[in-house]
Amino acid sequence: MATVSVVMATYNGARYISAQLESLRAQTHLPSELIVGDDGSSDATLEIVAAFAASAPFPVRIQRNAMRLGYGENFLTNAKLATGNYVAFCDQDDEWAPEKLATCLAHLEREQAVMCVHAASLIDGESQEIGTFDQGITGFEIRPTLSLEPWDVFFGLTQVFRRDLLDLIPSDRRGLDNHAVGSPLSHDRWIHFLGDSFGKTVILPDRLVRYRQHGKNAYGGLRKGLLLRLRGKLVASAEIMDMHHGIAAHRVSLLREAEANASDAGTRAHARAAAAYWQGLADLYRDRREVYRAPRLGERLAVFRRLRSAKAYEAGAGLGGKVLVKDFFLGVCRLPVDAITPKDHHTATVATPPSPQK
Repeated sequence: MATVSVVMATYNGARYISAQLESLRAQTHLPSELIVGDDGSSDATLEIVAAFAASAPFPVRIQRNAMRLGYGENFLTNAKLATGNYVAFCDQDDEWAPEKLATCLAHLEREQAVMCVHAASLIDGESQEIGTFDQGITGFEIRPTLSLEPWDVFFGLTQVFRRDLLDLIPSDRRGLDNHAVGSPLSHDRWIHFLGDSFGKTVILPDRLVRYRQHGKNAYGGLRKGLLLRLRGKLVASAEIMDMHHGIAAHRVSLLREAEANASDAGTRAHARAAAAYWQGLADLYRDRREVYRAPRLGERLAVFRRLRSAKAYEAGAGLGGKVLVKDFFLGVCRLPVDAITPKDHHTATVATPPSPQK
């Protein structure tokens, strides 16, 4: 039977952590262990976890970080201690549906996939449902290797993945995040990259987590107003293209090392294909940079036309039609964002996580 380690990152989570722990106890497929990485809590978080551990139907391992790691590093550092076949990231303040682990593991095993992701519902501080966090998921899918959007992410609270992904490339070499600029790549973006590079991903529309919104989330699920979302999508510059080029080129080097170090032919083949894919993206962003950097309109237009001829704006290249429009108006024509951004209309619906720039 497949085993799964639950890895929970904690920091001053006493208010909600009991509900999350009880939802782990109620799983129809119990985890083989719970690893709690605490980042220096000063409230009753660890006392609550210790009391739970005394009666939990599975081992609970409490790891006190010697220094503050931040949530992403906390997750990845403690995930390396996992002994299960699979790992599930667990936030301290959510609540899991009883069938979360059983459902994900069944699909992972049946499809021989390396990652499973799912939708969630949103709850407030009183556990009342307030919306849906679908992450753009519209139905059941099995996505082949290198078919996920390269710069997007399925949030860590919705990921279950093979433990051996963590051994392919050291996480301390993962590089920078393109969303939280200047910060190390987040734990879930790292797993998104590894999962898409080395195997299939199962995407489920099932709402298997109740994702709590309480005003102190590192990232929330409530959708921003239209103006803010459009402004985020309409930011582009030569510097942003440089950043994406650098991240893609760094991943190429990591994947080539993984290919050289792999002990089996399948992993080598995946690493080789992923390196070629990311090299293509590195070249693409190097060329897109000139759309924003070239001083003359004719030069910018020539680069843009070359990109279109090379089918760079097709969805499979990681861009798509919306990016084509952005590059033409903001890059080639150099229109200000205000000229193409409508007035804001706030929305109460909830659908997708914040998207990085492309």
